Amino acid sequence: MAKKPTRTVAADAVATPRDGAGDAPREGEQDRRLERRLERAEARLEHLEAALEGLQDALYRQARREDGIRDELVKRTDPERIARELSDDARRRGL
Repeated sequence: MAKKPTRTVAADAVATPRDGAGDAPREGEQDRRLERRLERAEARLEHLEAALEGLQDALYRQARREDGIRDELVKRTDPERIARELSDDARRRGL
């Protein structure tokens, strides 16, 4: 999580003189800081994207399994199949 700034922009303007003499090193340091923050944010984003892809894959596999189970239940509860199996069972038992 990004840290909140401890000073406001107005406080920075009052605390630092703007004569232009020390701006170049400060801007370079700020650019490096921003670049590091951007790199860390990109790394976190890549990690989150990989986790999301894994979650999507797992969800897809689970949905396929459940579809297979549901299809099998539909086949097993087909009225014609139930009647046929009951008839076969009755014949085997001699009823």
